[in-house]
Amino acid sequence: MVKKFRAMAKPLIIFICITFIGGALYIGGMSFFGGKNDAYAAVATVNGEPITLYDLLNALNQELYYYQMYYGELDFSTLETIRYYVYDNLVNNSLITQALAQRKYKIAEDDIKAEMTRFKELYGQELLDQSGVTDAQIREYVTVQLQFDKLVEDVTSQVVVSEQEIIDYYEAVRASHILVRVDSDDQEAWDQAKAEAEKILAQLDTMDFAEAAMTYSDDSSAVNGGDLGFIYRGQTVEPFEQAAFSLAVGEVSDLVKTQYGYHIIKVTDKKVAEGEEFESAKESIREQLLKQKQNQVFNTWLAEQRSQAEVVILDKQLAAYEYLVNGNYDKAIETYQKAIDEDPENGYLYALLGQVYAQQEQLEPALTAYEQAVKYIQNDAQIYFILGSLYQELGQQQEAISAYLRVSELRSYDLVTQYLVRSRLTELNAGEDAIAVVDKRIADISKLYEDAAQSSTSDAATAEMDSQGETE
Repeated sequence: MVKKFRAMAKPLIIFICITFIGGALYIGGMSFFGGKNDAYAAVATVNGEPITLYDLLNALNQELYYYQMYYGELDFSTLETIRYYVYDNLVNNSLITQALAQRKYKIAEDDIKAEMTRFKELYGQELLDQSGVTDAQIREYVTVQLQFDKLVEDVTSQVVVSEQEIIDYYEAVRASHILVRVDSDDQEAWDQAKAEAEKILAQLDTMDFAEAAMTYSDDSSAVNGGDLGFIYRGQTVEPFEQAAFSLAVGEVSDLVKTQYGYHIIKVTDKKVAEGEEFESAKESIREQLLKQKQNQVFNTWLAEQRSQAEVVILDKQLAAYEYLVNGNYDKAIETYQKAIDEDPENGYLYALLGQVYAQQEQLEPALTAYEQAVKYIQNDAQIYFILGSLYQELGQQQEAISAYLRVSELRSYDLVTQYLVRSRLTELNAGEDAIAVVDKRIADISKLYEDAAQSSTSDAATAEMDSQGETE
C-alpha cells in the first residue's frame, strides 16, 4: 500500500480529528471569518459538490493545532494564508473523493480487518473509546484509505527508477572553490572579474588552493579554504555541477562562469557508485526515488483533474485571497470591499484589504483600512505595528508613536518586539517618556530571563550536591 500519500486525504479523517482536537476554532473563530455565516453553507463547490464552512473550519482547526504547537503565536496574515492552503487542499481532496466514487474499488474483508487492527494499535483503544470513535467509523475510514491506496497505485503504475538515476543520486564530489563575485549586469564588471579570476588561477601553480581561497574568494566558504563539502547532483547551478563532476580528485578547473561570477573549482574527494557500500544502499535509494517520482506523477494527475474541474468559490474572503495569490490586485480589492459590505464589523477584512493596498504601495487607502481594522480589533499587535509603520511612512509622528506603544503593550512579554519598538521610537524622536516605558519592559523581561537562569543553575547545583551526598 502507498501510505505516503495518505496525508493528502485529510478531510477523510476529519471525524477522528474533531473528536481528538475539539471544535475550539469553530466556536471561537467566527470573529475572523464573520459571525453571520451558516456553518453548513457552501464556501465553494467542486463539480457541484459543496465544501462547507464547517468542513473548512474543522480542517483549519487541525492545521492551526499543529502550527501553534510548533511555531507558537500566529498573526492574521499567516492565518489567512493557512486558511487558503486548507481550502486548496479541500478542493484537491474533493477531487480525490469523486475519483474514488467513480472507480468503485473493492477492498477485501481481510485487508479491512488488518487495517482496522493497525489503526487501533496506532491510536490506542482506550483513547478511541474515550473519544467516542466507533468501529463503524474506523471501518469506513480505513476502507476509504485502502481505496485511496489503489487509486495512487493505478495513477503511478508506470513509474520506474532506472539504474542511472540511482547512480546519479548516490554519486557526489567534495569540492572547494574560489569565487570572484559579480553583482552587476554591466559587461565591464564581468570583464574585470574574469581578468581577476585568471590572475588567481595563474597563481595556483605556486600557491596552495585553500590559502588562495582564504585570500581571494568572495564566498562565505573562504574561511574554510573554499571547502563546500560533498555536493550531490541537483544541489547547485548546472555549470558548476558539470565542471565539478567532470574533474578527477585533486584536479583544478579552468574558469567556470555562473550567475554569481567566476569560479575556480578543485575536487578533493569523490563518492562513486561502486563497491559494497553502494550495493547495500541501492534498494533504499531506489525506494526513496520511487516515492519522489510517484508523488510527482500523482500531483501532476491531480493538477490535470483540477484543470478540468468546475471549481466555484462562493466565500468572498477566499475569492479575494485567490485573486491576491494570482496577482490580480484590483479584483482582490473589489472582492474584499464586497466582503466588508456584507460583514462591516469584521476587522480582519479591513486588515486584509489594507494588506493588498500596502503591497501596491497605496499607502493612504492602506492606512484608512487599518484604521478601520483597529476599531474592531484592539488586541492584534501585528495590525498595530503595520498601522504604526504606515503612520511613520506618511509623516504622522504622534499617531505612529501611539501605535508602536500599543504594540509594546500587547507584546509586553516579547523581548524582540520591545527592541524593535524601541528602535522605531528612536527613529521618530519619540521623547524620553515614551522610550522609558519600553526600556522598563525590556528591563523587566531581561530580569525574568536572569532569574530563570539563576534558578536553573541553582537547581543544577543542588542536584549535584544531592548526588554527591548519596554517593558518600
